[in-house]
Amino acid sequence: MMPNFKNLFRFVATLSALFFFPKISNATHNRAGEIHVRQVGGCNSLMVEAVIITWTRTSSTNADRDTLIICWGDGTCEAVPRSNGGGEGVPQPNDIKFNEYRAKHTYAGPATYKISMTDPNRIAGIINVNPPSSDNVQFHIETVYSFQDPQFGGCNTTPYLLQPPVDVACVGYPFKHNPNAYDVDGDSLSYKLIVPLADLGTQVPNYSYPYQIVPGFDNILQLDPVSGDLLWQSPQKAGEYNLAMIIVSWRNGQPIDTTIRDMQIRVEACKNNPPEVMAEDKICIVAGKIVDFEVTGDDPDSTDFVQLTALGGPLVSKFSPATFDVKIGYQIPIVTGRFHWQTSCEHISDQPYSVVFKAVDSLNKTAPKLADLHTTSIKVVGPAPEDLQAAAAAGEVEISWEKPYFCENAAENYFYGFSVWRREGSNPFPPDTCRNGLAGRGYTEQIFFTKEMSNGRYIFKDKKVERGRTYCYRVLAKFARISSGGYPYNLVESLPSEEVCVQLPRDLPLITNVDILKTGTTDGEIEIRWSKPVAGDLDTILNHGAYRYLVQRAPDFATTGLTDVPGGSISAPEFWLANDTFFVDKNLNTSAQAWTYQISFFVKSQPVPLGKTNTASSIFLTIAPSDNAMNLTWKEEVPWGNYRYDIFRKNAAGVFEQIGTTANKFYKDKNLLNGHEYCYFVRSFGTYSVGGVVNPIVNNSQQVCSVPKDMEPPCPPDLTISNLCTTGESEQPDPPFENDLSWSNPNQFCPETDDVLRYNIYYSVEKNTTLNLLETVDGAENTKFTHSLPDGLAGCYAVTAIDSFENESPKSTVVCVDNCPDYRLPNAFTPNGDGSNDHFTPFPGWRFIDEIDLQIFNRWGNLVFETTDPAINWDGKTTSGKAVATGTYFYVCKVFERRVDGVVLRPEVLKGYIEVFQNR
Repeated sequence: MMPNFKNLFRFVATLSALFFFPKISNATHNRAGEIHVRQVGGCNSLMVEAVIITWTRTSSTNADRDTLIICWGDGTCEAVPRSNGGGEGVPQPNDIKFNEYRAKHTYAGPATYKISMTDPNRIAGIINVNPPSSDNVQFHIETVYSFQDPQFGGCNTTPYLLQPPVDVACVGYPFKHNPNAYDVDGDSLSYKLIVPLADLGTQVPNYSYPYQIVPGFDNILQLDPVSGDLLWQSPQKAGEYNLAMIIVSWRNGQPIDTTIRDMQIRVEACKNNPPEVMAEDKICIVAGKIVDFEVTGDDPDSTDFVQLTALGGPLVSKFSPATFDVKIGYQIPIVTGRFHWQTSCEHISDQPYSVVFKAVDSLNKTAPKLADLHTTSIKVVGPAPEDLQAAAAAGEVEISWEKPYFCENAAENYFYGFSVWRREGSNPFPPDTCRNGLAGRGYTEQIFFTKEMSNGRYIFKDKKVERGRTYCYRVLAKFARISSGGYPYNLVESLPSEEVCVQLPRDLPLITNVDILKTGTTDGEIEIRWSKPVAGDLDTILNHGAYRYLVQRAPDFATTGLTDVPGGSISAPEFWLANDTFFVDKNLNTSAQAWTYQISFFVKSQPVPLGKTNTASSIFLTIAPSDNAMNLTWKEEVPWGNYRYDIFRKNAAGVFEQIGTTANKFYKDKNLLNGHEYCYFVRSFGTYSVGGVVNPIVNNSQQVCSVPKDMEPPCPPDLTISNLCTTGESEQPDPPFENDLSWSNPNQFCPETDDVLRYNIYYSVEKNTTLNLLETVDGAENTKFTHSLPDGLAGCYAVTAIDSFENESPKSTVVCVDNCPDYRLPNAFTPNGDGSNDHFTPFPGWRFIDEIDLQIFNRWGNLVFETTDPAINWDGKTTSGKAVATGTYFYVCKVFERRVDGVVLRPEVLKGYIEVFQNR
């Protein structure tokens, strides 16, 4: 059998701690840390380098670790010596030491591994970790690392966390932090707060999030899941705090790595305003351009000095790194620095780069140094392909664009190729440097990858075209990292090229208008307009008269099954008489549905049409009333491109007037009066982007009226729960047990809510089970409830708010509370019948135990007593009723606890000796 090296090393480490650190208070030193992992030796390699990074208490010299134990997640562990600061670590201000421990490891095969380090202990005095004994809690960090398929997935490195995780805050002042994660593989990242860990799969005991210490509306902790910006607004109690976050790396939409950062915040009762950093918030720039802006650091306290620094991926890029020019050290504010970055094609990424500018103040040598952070997001996008041209021929369209492309020679073969996109009808959207690619803009990719060239230009031939159609094209450049098998991963698209449109020979009409003239249920009217074919394309000699147009329609947005419209046949003996024309379709229900139309075109008096136009629908407007507002949405299916919508509302005089314009298909009209009727219609503006056709194409929707009313639910309350377990009370009273619920009033913090009347409280006995209605509490200000339970405290709760219109909010975050079982056994009793200590029982105050499995053995190993009753009540007799002799007996006791997960076996088995005194 293979030895369990992990347990072996932990055993050795524990023995070392006992020998060298006899006082547990001296072994308290861990503040913060994480583990960084990178693949070494190429993408086919199974070797990784892991770096354990810790921040410890410098003054805890007895507990200083020159070696830590790393466990690789494959059943092996090893001792890793400290590698920085000459093996001594690097002391920093505020009694902090920075330590690195580097080790390499080769795995047997590609898989996902949990790489971890556990070390006793955390520092003393952490007020949100097992108070008041945080120094008895282990410090555990881990990183889940996944090897990627080298053929398709490429190399993998977990993100570098560039911002140190230890800082100082003042009571009553906001605290900011950002881990400043930088992923060299271009993987996307997300952030989430978790409970810190004490071991594999074990959370630290009795943990409270910082906002739960002196909770209130002025104590809020927020972590942006996209940017990683952490804001604590604001600490209410001085002391040391720990919090942990997971940083997940995503590739191709799948999570591949998870890094845990355990960080520490020291909050002091200080009269010091933090400094202020001012810089750009968000920049989007085309690769090859220069990012250049000023950053300032100031301080509200006139006597403070300020130090201004910057950290971030652009500053450590191996291609054209950025610079931050600022005076070193503490300066008299205002302190000014200049960030300068000559971007290059190698910087193109779907993920923005984060640069964190940090200002630290310094009043004197004893005052705490407070900091302010400002995160600037910089997205570098690929330039658009230039000089797009299109030429129509019989049965195909040739698209070409300029060569060379600006970024085609990017280092490390980062430039991948081009993709060509097409749509019917134009979409002349304005350029947006912050939005690369063409997703959601109505274009369909025609070819995923091409580098085909002809006559010194890049080209693509589109052969899947139909006559009479108008096609519009755009081209994207693509960038990617390439796996060892030659496959792209972390693909990035450039800005789209300018649009080019081409019309294939137009020997058919073009439908241009489906315009609602009158709204009604039985007397609605729609005007349909179209343009006649181009004579040269039609060949009027071959396709001579007589000519005929036939108008056909279908309800809603159907594109099949269209039927002839009564009176919708229009004839002309000669082509010059078959002019652009219109038809008004009457006696329709335009109030309840849209209508779709198509024009069939006949030549030479033949019964079969030469062809048909594309289908085009009317605009159908829908209104959803809400609280003092109307939410307008609309839909149309047309072959041209609509680029603008004007919204009209009927005024008090009964006249429609324009109230807004948008490029989207939705609009919210605000600041209305509930209970009053409002009427609307929408007018669209579009184009085919070809000559000889009406431009712009203008159409109206039907008119719709509705009455606003409060349909929006309130914001969910924030729920917190306390009980004698969470407050650290050592004893529980007799049943009933009580959970004290407290939640926020949405009327006070949610702008959309001002009429909450009551709350619903939901409860389930165990996790992951359905929450059922427990109680309804009337009154917006009544935000407390005590739940009495007969058997224990374990359970899960959520709260909703209900307003005056009976709208119920989403449930609050489900909060689960657990029991705090206590079960200990004495080591002696005297079953001599004197009425004192005659039975072997647990220590008084035992609680939340469902059953036990107790076996008691004599010194020869023979079983003398067993029971499953937690009360035990052993009277010193065997199961046959015979009194046991005075002496020492050994017991083994498995304990089954009542928990929020159900009845679970306590991990530790109770073992010990019992002294039995029969004649005393």
